[in-house]
Amino acid sequence: MRIHSDEKIKKLKELRRKGYSINELMSELSMPKTTVWHHIQKVTVYPEYVPILRAKIGGSRKRREKNLKIAEELAEKMINSPDREYLIVLTMLYWAEGCKKACEFINSDGRMVDLYVKIIVKIFGIPKERITPTIRIISSMDKKECLDYWAKITGLPKERFFVRINDGNKTSSTKHGMCRISIKKGSNTLKLILSLVQQFYDQFIKTF
Repeated sequence: MRIHSDEKIKKLKELRRKGYSINELMSELSMPKTTVWHHIQKVTVYPEYVPILRAKIGGSRKRREKNLKIAEELAEKMINSPDREYLIVLTMLYWAEGCKKACEFINSDGRMVDLYVKIIVKIFGIPKERITPTIRIISSMDKKECLDYWAKITGLPKERFFVRINDGNKTSSTKHGMCRISIKKGSNTLKLILSLVQQFYDQFIKTF
């Protein structure tokens, strides 16, 4: 199922040739990082824009390193807080089912999605407005029933959901499809979650 038009993809590639960074492309075209990355991998930047793009990448690398350090320090404080048990649940869920390149969690088990959403909202303080829910179902499923189910599970308005139909599969072992929870501008949240995963691992492994 095509999500973005050929014209939009063409514009994406042309902007990349003119030295636009991934973050700039995401902002300019309102596209997720994974989609941008997929379409620009083989795009060659015009020679006159190469120095500009390199400068942006260098600055981005320094910001990433700085934000990673902040995430590691915050994670260290959080694991010793009263919210420790909730954080253990979150890190185990994300470690098993979360995306490592973007802040996205996907599962067919409503209980897992329910826990994940509640923790990122109540413990991490992520506003629900920054959460983008997507459900993936097959044609034989009742779209309204699936949408009602995931809206109730997440506590998010049905009009906020994107619905993807996976016509490649005729059958599914799930009753209501899969639900993906994405966080807009979630790069720092992802760094924090991955820092929590590593620090909890380091703590637990020492007990064996």
